[in-house]
Amino acid sequence: MKANVPGGRPVAWEDAGRQIAQVLGSYSALIITSSDPVAAAHVALGIAAAEAGHRRVVVGDLVGDLPALRSLVKDEDPHGIADSFLYGVSLNKIGYEVEGRANVFIMPSGTEPTIGEEIFRSARWKKLGTGFTQMGALLLLVSRSDAPGIGELADQIDGVVLVRDAELAGAPSALVLARVPTPTPTLKIPLHRISARAAGWRTHRWLYPAVGAAALLLVAVLGLALMLARVGQATHAPAPVARAPAPAPTPPPPRLPPETLYIAPPANVNDSASASAFTVELLVANTAEGANLFVRKNGAALPAAAVSPVPIDPERTTWYKVTAGAYTRRYQADSLLLALRRSSLLTDSAGSVVRAPLALLVDSVPTQGGIVDAIRAAVQKYTARGLPVYALIQDDGGARIYAGAFGAADQSAGLIRTLRGAGLKPVLVYRTGSAP
Repeated sequence: MKANVPGGRPVAWEDAGRQIAQVLGSYSALIITSSDPVAAAHVALGIAAAEAGHRRVVVGDLVGDLPALRSLVKDEDPHGIADSFLYGVSLNKIGYEVEGRANVFIMPSGTEPTIGEEIFRSARWKKLGTGFTQMGALLLLVSRSDAPGIGELADQIDGVVLVRDAELAGAPSALVLARVPTPTPTLKIPLHRISARAAGWRTHRWLYPAVGAAALLLVAVLGLALMLARVGQATHAPAPVARAPAPAPTPPPPRLPPETLYIAPPANVNDSASASAFTVELLVANTAEGANLFVRKNGAALPAAAVSPVPIDPERTTWYKVTAGAYTRRYQADSLLLALRRSSLLTDSAGSVVRAPLALLVDSVPTQGGIVDAIRAAVQKYTARGLPVYALIQDDGGARIYAGAFGAADQSAGLIRTLRGAGLKPVLVYRTGSAP
């Protein structure tokens, strides 16, 4: 895996894959695609390395003898995907375990030089994806973004990870679960270089005294030369003429960016002490589609599931946090986190309890007979429009319909714009109540 990758080193692309792996924990079959398939292959290997700690991962080559993947297969002429789809070779015989990487397997392209369009369009992919779901495993298919038939393939599996490319022209309606626009810079010093250099030092310890003495002598000579030069400058240089300091330029008046949105304080400040502030953060996705799909797939097990677009870095990049639960006591949120991990919806290390006392109030349901049905109808009215909301039962028996869950008021700006664009009038409040 030493091949050069345009735009970044292989290890940096793999690091990027490791970073987005937590977003993909609930999926079983994905396309990792790019106009730069070498970069896509390394991102796939990074995802595989992160996920292999708790499930089997198979990386399939739909490009054709990608060096990053082919080099991990030790057989000289291995059968692969083309042989299985065209000639009936069993899938169990085309997965090759990677040495030194437990739970990671490679499915090479096979004896055919390229993967044809008929393979991309094959209906077998849907069955294969279902099988991986049932086994609790992960299938990563590395492909060119312009491969014929990629749209049909995308329709049969969970979704797509885009590497370097902003859009997938061959499958514009594909569900993009994550984007990796650039490799991740890595500042780690390779250990093998340190070891080699240290070994050289140990081998030539007899050099130490001579080198040390020479270094001290050189430092002394340089120090003396610099000192003499400064003395000469002080002796011969004319006395400086005092100058009046230049007036400091008047700074321009501060300007707010055009997208700045004034956010009023929470409308119900008196409820801050009784707010349902504790929640479980399940994942952070870099697309709204990925976050919403996670909620749709697991909604039955997620009380008060919220999708909150929040800026997470100085460039104000928007990511989408998925949270569940709304509690006044931390131990209640801890109990939900433990239950989600035991149910295998989350891995043993995934998820965390956070404070998110604020939300956007979009509607309410008064106390009435058949309140459960009334709440369900109120929530469905918004979710049918693609607006993720949730309900919390109030002390009077009614319910409030909320969107988002935020730790600070300024984090709600993006969702406020979205809801206003949909014709709603959201109000920032401290959220109260409990999940029905």
